[in-house]
Amino acid sequence: MNRGLAENAFRAGIEDLLATIAREQAPEAVDPYAGAGDQTLHEHDTRIFFFDRLLKLLGWELGAGGDVAEEARIKAGTTKFIDYVGVNGDTRAPALVLEAKAWDKPIITGRGTWVGKAKEELIVAAIEHLKKGGAKGDAPVAGDWHDYLDQIGGYVRAFKDNYGHDVPSAVLASGQWLLIFTNPVKTFWGGNVTDSDFALFEMQEFIPQAHRIFERMSRVVLADTAPLRIYSTQLPNYVSPANLKAAYHGLLIRYEKSGAPLIGQRPLILLYPALFVERDDQALFTVIDGDDGIQLRQTTLEDGGDVLAPHIDDIAAAAQALIQSCSTHLGVAIAPGHLEDFPGFPETSVVAASGLALGAPRKLFVRPVRGSSDQWLAVTGNLPHYLLPEPVLECRFHSWSECRSENQAIGDGAVGSPSVERPRAFFVDAKPHHCANRTLDQRRENRCHVRAIDGRFCCRACAYQDVCWSGNEAGTLPCGQ
Repeated sequence: MNRGLAENAFRAGIEDLLATIAREQAPEAVDPYAGAGDQTLHEHDTRIFFFDRLLKLLGWELGAGGDVAEEARIKAGTTKFIDYVGVNGDTRAPALVLEAKAWDKPIITGRGTWVGKAKEELIVAAIEHLKKGGAKGDAPVAGDWHDYLDQIGGYVRAFKDNYGHDVPSAVLASGQWLLIFTNPVKTFWGGNVTDSDFALFEMQEFIPQAHRIFERMSRVVLADTAPLRIYSTQLPNYVSPANLKAAYHGLLIRYEKSGAPLIGQRPLILLYPALFVERDDQALFTVIDGDDGIQLRQTTLEDGGDVLAPHIDDIAAAAQALIQSCSTHLGVAIAPGHLEDFPGFPETSVVAASGLALGAPRKLFVRPVRGSSDQWLAVTGNLPHYLLPEPVLECRFHSWSECRSENQAIGDGAVGSPSVERPRAFFVDAKPHHCANRTLDQRRENRCHVRAIDGRFCCRACAYQDVCWSGNEAGTLPCGQ
């Protein structure tokens, strides 16, 4: 994303937002319902009318599938609920903590001997008072400001203590003022506090200081994620030879249903060779040059047998051309790494149903493409395809009848033709890439990476077999070693 364009759009958006709120609070504004008679924005109103819109202007996406957790739960002695937590969509790490107060909550002021002191001086003094364990009654600040600072600091410390996350930006705000901590871990967790560690903005400064707010709160600055797809010509815009960590072959897989439903549909699987490039900061970029998918198909030989090798050769040639193009544009020879070295995709959803998803991501090699069904990104390591030309061992359980003789057949009959449901199967009964064994089918239910693409696929003809099954486990499978 171009930051200059994004910053300019934010400045224009904040102008419109403040103008809208001013109209809604004007004495002549229409009441929300007859007899309401109150234009004051309470905390809930402030969130709806101001903070939700502010975060959207800053590039954050709220709601299901977004990168903001609302009322996020975090364990810190007792369960706490944070108004907003913006997360990095790739790493899931918290990037922005925002605690929203009601619109009319006053800005910080001093009490006792601290009356009349500069606001920045009061903030430093109040935080130092907190870090020394000082009580609210002895705080240098008036009203609830001791509690406000204790609250936002508690969130920062909880992320650090419980999960090891250094939140880069923490914000305390009412809508009429924004207090942004730009080094919150140092401020609340350790180190001396200075006025260079935060920035305080009052509403009349929001527009002229929009660039500073943008730099401290926007998603593109705090949690920029890789584009879903780039071309090899764009790779140097994101990666350099100095910060290139690794690269892996992969595929964009598109599953379609071909044919008229009345007659019967068959699977049509399109594959787009990809190169997944990992930067040394764990950012992952998906490079896809080809705009036309390569259809998964078998070649029928003169003796009537079907082979997959010509198709895999086509994928391999396209994958090699892609890696050569990336090497040329980056100015360094790229060699694809092994599958076991890939760190894994993070979870598809950045926000868990129970609150904020924290901790190490699962080791996923295949993940759905956001916003689209029947489409996946698959890392295949140093192999160009998730399929092998043929299984690594001979096995009679490709046949339903053979499985039935052992009382291990899946279902009531063999899969005689490619099907799109019940089961979803591209490869049919008795073919080398098909599996009809019930025991194996049940064991792979929660571990198979390609089950959504083919529910009857042979594990021993798959690029993921060594990461799905350990050496000891492989020996206990019905097909054996």
